[in-house]
Amino acid sequence: MTTAVLADLDDTLFDHAHATRHALKALQAAERTLAEWPIDDLFHHHNLILDTMHPRVLARELTVDEARLVRFARLLRDAGADESEARAVQAAAIYRHAYEQGWRAVPGATQLLDRLRAEGCRIVVVTNNGVVEQRLKLDRCDLIGRIDALVTSEEVGTPKPGKAIFDAALAQAGAAASGAVMVGDAWHTDVEGARQSGIRAVWYNPRGLASPDPNVAEIRALAPADDALMALLAVPAR
Repeated sequence: MTTAVLADLDDTLFDHAHATRHALKALQAAERTLAEWPIDDLFHHHNLILDTMHPRVLARELTVDEARLVRFARLLRDAGADESEARAVQAAAIYRHAYEQGWRAVPGATQLLDRLRAEGCRIVVVTNNGVVEQRLKLDRCDLIGRIDALVTSEEVGTPKPGKAIFDAALAQAGAAASGAVMVGDAWHTDVEGARQSGIRAVWYNPRGLASPDPNVAEIRALAPADDALMALLAVPAR
């Protein structure tokens, strides 16, 4: 019986992709060089840079602000803009302001969390990020009152897929691994990390990517809640 649901935050409950696109469009309006790229290309290139910087933040090699500055300096350079620290500072500020304006929950997230709680499940968000940033997202997106705990890599000192962060989440949920399920969009950190800790995993796969393991249950959307609920609680389809 599933009594605890562990959930990733960014691009699982919180719509990071939506906020990123909103911020990049605002940046294109301010930076002519970036406006020359189609938004999909800019989104992809930005994410590639972000993916190289985020592990350095998790390892505490860079602060969040330092990493953001490096990210936009690199993005402007790759777009062919004249390099200057002031230009990167301005781009980072424009992006951050617009990113926060674009915050929202993934469609269906609030309804699904309400249904899970009605089923008696404890819900713990497990995220590779800092406490302040993630709690702010949860609060502004009307998610904070729908979860029981937030477990971050910053607090635990170990990011997903490490076992320590999953153990901390289970402790917060008051559940054994056999009674928990992990749902997240990142295969390596969320799905493989959970399974290595003895936790059943459900892959949130909104882009319809090919599954590395067809034996892992997946959901393409959080709504309708009934479909996602069946996968998370391992209820056989009728």
